[in-house]
Amino acid sequence: MKHEWDRDPDIIEGEYEIIDEWDASGTYDDWSNGGMRMDPRPPYVTYVILGLNVAVWLIMSFIGTVFDINLSYQLVYFGAKVNELIAAGQYWRLFTAMFLHVGVMHLLFNSYALYIYGPIAEKLYGKIRFAVIYVLSGLMGSLFSYLFSPNPAAGASGAIFGLMGSLLYFRKRNRTLFKRVFGPRLFIIIGINLLFGFIQPGIDNWGHIGGLIGGFLAANAVGLYRERKLSDKVVVWALIVAIFVLGLWIGQRKYDKMVIYIENSYHAPVHEAIYYGELLQCPIGHESFDAGLWEYEWLWGN
Repeated sequence: MKHEWDRDPDIIEGEYEIIDEWDASGTYDDWSNGGMRMDPRPPYVTYVILGLNVAVWLIMSFIGTVFDINLSYQLVYFGAKVNELIAAGQYWRLFTAMFLHVGVMHLLFNSYALYIYGPIAEKLYGKIRFAVIYVLSGLMGSLFSYLFSPNPAAGASGAIFGLMGSLLYFRKRNRTLFKRVFGPRLFIIIGINLLFGFIQPGIDNWGHIGGLIGGFLAANAVGLYRERKLSDKVVVWALIVAIFVLGLWIGQRKYDKMVIYIENSYHAPVHEAIYYGELLQCPIGHESFDAGLWEYEWLWGN
C-alpha cells in the first residue's frame, strides 16, 4: 500500500501530540507512603486498550494492503471523525475515532503516552472507573473536534489528555500528595502540548482540549478508587450528559445544510459521495470538500 506523507493542514487534521514523558518509577511508593488507596491489581485495562489500538491498526493496514485501499479511505471506512457523516447520523464515529491512528508513528507516540499515564490513572481509579474516564474523555475529545474543527481526525490523543485531566482531579482531592508525586511537571507537560497544538499546523487541538475537560469531569463523576463521598456526582453526570446532548444538537444544526446539499446534489447518502472521491462544492460559508485528495492530505507529524 502506498502512503503519501505530505502535509496540508488546511484540509485534514489528525490528533497527534509530542508528550514529553517523565519516569514514573518510584511514584507508587510515594502514594503508599502518603496513605493513598490504590488498586493493587496490574493495569489490565490499560494493556487491553493498547492491544485494541494495535490490533485495529494491524487489521486496517492488512485490509488496505490486500484490497489496495489508501490510508485516507481506510480511516473513513473504519470510523474516523468526519463531521458531515456524524451530522448525517453516524454518531458512532465519535467513539471509533479514538481507536484509529494515522500511520505507525502516530500509533507509537500515543501508545507510549498511554503506557506512561494509563497505569498511573488505573491505579488511582480502579478498573471500571478508569475505563469510564478513558471512554468519556475520548468521546468528549471527538465531540469538541466535531464542534470546532472542520477537518476529519482520528487518534487516541483526546482520551490520553483525559487521563491527564483525571490526574488534575487527584490534585483536587489530595494536593499535598500530588505536589510530592508530580510537582509542577504535569502542568508543564499539558501546557507544552497544548501550546504545540496551537502553533503546529494540522494538529486537532480541540480534540485535546475536549479530552482534557472530559477527563477532569469524568474523574469528578466517578471518584478515586473506593472513594465514597461523592455527593455532587449526580450534578456532574447531569453536566456531562447536557454537554453531549447540546453538542450533538449544535453540530446537527451546524452541518445540516451541508449534508442536505450533498444528498440533494448527488441523490446518494453523503458517505457514498465521499467514498467515490467526488468534489463536493459546499454552500456559501464552507470550503470545498475534495475527498479525492484525501490520500495525500492526512496529517501525521514527524
